[in-house]
Amino acid sequence: MKLWLLDADVIIDLLSLDVFDRLAGSHEIFAASTVIDEVRFFKRSDEKHPVDLQQQYVSSGLVKELSASPDEIKEVLTKLPAINHENIDPGELESLAILSREEGLIFCSCDAAAIRALPFLDLSDRGISVESLLKSSGLQRSDLKDRHTDQHFKSNLAIGQENKIYLFKPGKGK
Repeated sequence: MKLWLLDADVIIDLLSLDVFDRLAGSHEIFAASTVIDEVRFFKRSDEKHPVDLQQQYVSSGLVKELSASPDEIKEVLTKLPAINHENIDPGELESLAILSREEGLIFCSCDAAAIRALPFLDLSDRGISVESLLKSSGLQRSDLKDRHTDQHFKSNLAIGQENKIYLFKPGKGK
């Protein structure tokens, strides 16, 4: 059983694809407190559906809520270039802080900025695309969007690795 730490965009998309419940039933799903607060709605068949992740999934134990301390979040920010700070939303930032602390988790996000941050935290091997997550869970889909693909994930991870090598001097935050 894998331990997945999911970003808000992934949870919303998996709810839209009607696979989130099956994934949560067969794996341990974790989400940052901020992410749980961010997920309010999803669309399925062009209809907007409200969701209360706390009540529907956390209270029932299908999703486990994790939190990062302000110091843990600050530590993540010190490792990222200052230019990236505004591109990473609070849920992703808290998720990255949790990922840094919790060694058994694998992080899934579609967001380019969050994926590109992984190399700066030496966590490149602890991220996964939605496509790979679904494949490894036996829930493979042919109707995924570009942002869900392995190619999108690997491309953004490579950009993050290049940025770490060529653009960022550790400890400078620039």
